[in-house]
Amino acid sequence: MRLSGGDGQGEKHGASINLIVQCVEEEDRSMAENWYPVIDRETCRECGACIEMCGHGVYDRGAAPKPQVVNPVGCVDHCHGCGSRCPVGAITYFGEDTPWVPPKGKVNQGETLTEKTNIHSGGNTMKKLQLFEPAMCCSTGLCGPSIDPELLRISTLIDDLKAAGVEVERFNLNNAPDAFAETETVKNMLAIRGTEALPITMLDDTVVLTDRYPSNAEVFGWLKLDDPQADAPDSDDDGDTGCGCGGGCCC
Repeated sequence: MRLSGGDGQGEKHGASINLIVQCVEEEDRSMAENWYPVIDRETCRECGACIEMCGHGVYDRGAAPKPQVVNPVGCVDHCHGCGSRCPVGAITYFGEDTPWVPPKGKVNQGETLTEKTNIHSGGNTMKKLQLFEPAMCCSTGLCGPSIDPELLRISTLIDDLKAAGVEVERFNLNNAPDAFAETETVKNMLAIRGTEALPITMLDDTVVLTDRYPSNAEVFGWLKLDDPQADAPDSDDDGDTGCGCGGGCCC
C-alpha cells in the first residue's frame, strides 16, 4: 500500500511532500503544531461566534457564519478561545490534553455532523466525501499478489457510496500531489504533522477524521444511510497486507 524510500518511488514521494510544504508560509513559533479546533456539525448552529472570536485566521471568514477550519497551523497552542465562546459546546480540540470541556456542554464525539450533512432519500443535496491517502503504487492500492484487506474494504465502501448517490473523490500522495497542495486544510495539516495525519477524510470540505480510514459504520452513520455490507460475513483472508508490488511499482 504505502511507498517507502528507495528507488524512484521514494524520491517521487519526497518531492510530493516538499511541494506541499513549500506552499505553506513560515508561521510564528507560538502557533500550534498539533492543536486545532474540531467542529461538531450536529451541535453547531452556525452562529459565527467562533469565527469572530479567532484573530489568527484559523477559520475561513468567507464561509461565515459556517465554521470551516482552513488554517489549523494558525491556532495558538492550547487556546480555547473559540471553544469557550461557542454557545452550544460544539467545539473541541485535536490534541486536547487538559481537563477543559466546552462550557456549554461536553460534545459527544461519537455523534458528529448536522442534519445539513446528512443524506436523506428525498430532498437534500447529495454530499461529497473525499479521501486523502498515503502514497500508494496505484489509485486504490489493490495491486500485486497480496491485497491489504483494509484497502479492499475501503474500495467496496466507495462503490456502495457511489451506488447510493454520494460523490466520492479519492487521492493518494503519489498519484495526485496537486490535490493535496490545492486543498488548504489538508495542505496545512501535512505541514504540521506530515504524512502521519493520513489518511484524512473530508465531508463537504470539512475534515471529519484523520490518522485512519473511517469504519463503514462511521461513514453510513454520518450520512444516515443503511450499510449494505452490515450483514455480510466476515472475511477469513489472513493474507499479508500491502499492495504487493515488492521493490517496484506494479502499475
